[in-house]
Parts: sequence; structure tokens; C-alpha cells
Amino acid sequence: MKYHQLRALAAIAEHGSLRAAARSIHLSQPALTKAMRELEQDLGVPLVVRSARGAQLTRFGETVYARAKLILAEMQRVRDDVQQLSGGMEGSVACALTPLMALGFLPGALDAFRKRMPSIRLDIREGFLDTALPRLRDGTLDFVVAVIDSEYEPFEFTFRPLLKSELILVTRASNPLHAAGSIAELQHAQWVLNTSPDSIGRMLQKFFVAQGYHAPEPIVECTSFTAAFSLSVHTDTISCVPKGFLDVDWIRERMVEIPVREAIPAVSVGILTRRDALNTAACDYLIHCFVEAVRQDSKADLLWS
Repeated sequence: MKYHQLRALAAIAEHGSLRAAARSIHLSQPALTKAMRELEQDLGVPLVVRSARGAQLTRFGETVYARAKLILAEMQRVRDDVQQLSGGMEGSVACALTPLMALGFLPGALDAFRKRMPSIRLDIREGFLDTALPRLRDGTLDFVVAVIDSEYEPFEFTFRPLLKSELILVTRASNPLHAAGSIAELQHAQWVLNTSPDSIGRMLQKFFVAQGYHAPEPIVECTSFTAAFSLSVHTDTISCVPKGFLDVDWIRERMVEIPVREAIPAVSVGILTRRDALNTAACDYLIHCFVEAVRQDSKADLLWS
């Protein structure tokens, strides 16, 4: 197996046609077809089938593609390492951030990072675990900063706690339930939650059950911060968010904390990396910048050691 063959397979998987795949990696279509034919001959199995819908991977192709993504990502990191050790500032870092980190600490971290590494390309995505972990696993992401359940044991990842955050319930001020004094008053509320495994919504459901109440069922299952915020501002729905959200002016102007007397357990926000990964210098420095951004915030409950 060779680099250009794995690259061709990945391009076909991601673009769904030979023509689009060839264009994306700057090859002619005959050259891409040749690379795929050679890879199939080397492995002795068909990897791609063509149909009226384009080009799809066979079950063998899907298996090879899953490993090819990680191989290609690691090969790119080798190039980045060499460039950076040689004094160059080329390369890229890809990460996913929980909305709390993006809203509260990204600007400061990015400013510090750019002063030292202005040419490094950054790819930043939302850090909900259900979508971020598969990308971390296959090497698409270098690290993830996310809210982690204290019971979560990421055996294949290294988890470094960064800060602790209280959870609060929020809604718009005009919601009749905005002054509820207990979660008992919220049994029939309309909820916007992300209840995927290891999410804040799932933690909230466990908390309600532990208090002797039915777990809140969302009327909207939402893994988008933008959509959840819009619904909370414009409808009488309730969300569960880190308390730090209300430190952001434009959120505090539109949403209020519901003053329930029950204390929802705090969550940890931490940094996840693949246990077997060797980070580039740029990746390690970006992580350092996030740690320093949190450390400099007097309101943050820092957990990093």
C-alpha cells in the first residue's frame, strides 16, 4: 500500500464519485483509477464499485478507509513535525470545542497562539462528544475540549481535566416558569436538550431520576448550540447549560437562570487526545494556550495540574 493509493481511496469515500475525488486531490481520473486498481490488486479484494449513484466503497473498502484516515492523518503530522522542528511554521491543527470553551476562552487562546504560530492553519469544530469522538478516533481531530461526565472512562483516550463548571437551567425571562423554585415545578416543562451519551442532557436526566422525578424528555433533541440558543430565546423552552454561559453579555441579555433550589452536579471540562497519538509542536502549544486562557480567568475553577 502506498500513500497516493490510500489518498485516492479516501477521496472516493468522501466525494462519492471518481471525477470529484480526482479533482479534490489534483489527479486526473485515469491516474486515480490506476491507483485504485493497484491497491485492489495488492489487497486481492474489490474496494470500490461504480453505479448510477457514483462510486461507493465495498465492505472491504470501508474497512480499509477506516484505517486509511488515521494513516493519512499521521503522515501529515510527520510532515508538520519536520517542518516545525526545522524552524518552519507550516502545518495545521484540528480540534473540537465545547461551546463554553469557544465562547469564554477561544479568543484569548487564539490571540496567544497566533503571536507565536501565525501561519498554522486551524480547523475548529463544535465539541459535542457524539460527533467529536469518532473524528478524534480516526485522526481527523487532534484533540477535543468537551464536557465530560465524571463516570466516563475513556480507555482509548487520554483525558486531562481543565476546569469545573456548575450547571444551571435557563430560559427566556417571559417564560412563566422562569422563577421556578424547584425542579418539581418543571415536570411538564418543554425541554431542548442533547441527550446523547455523556452529554449534559443525559446528566440532567440522571439527576432528575436521582431526585425522585421523571427524567425530562426533550421536545427537541438538539446538538447545535446555535439552534438551542435560538429556541431558548424565542420559545418557552428550557435548557441546561454551564453557568459560565451567563458571563457572555449577549446571552445574559436574552436568557435568565431558573432559581431552583436543587444544586445540579457540576461537570468537568477537559481535553481529550488519542492515547497513542504523538502531538505536533503546534498542537501541544494550542493546548497550552487554552490552559493559560483558563488560568487567567479569575472566575474559572481550574482543575489542570
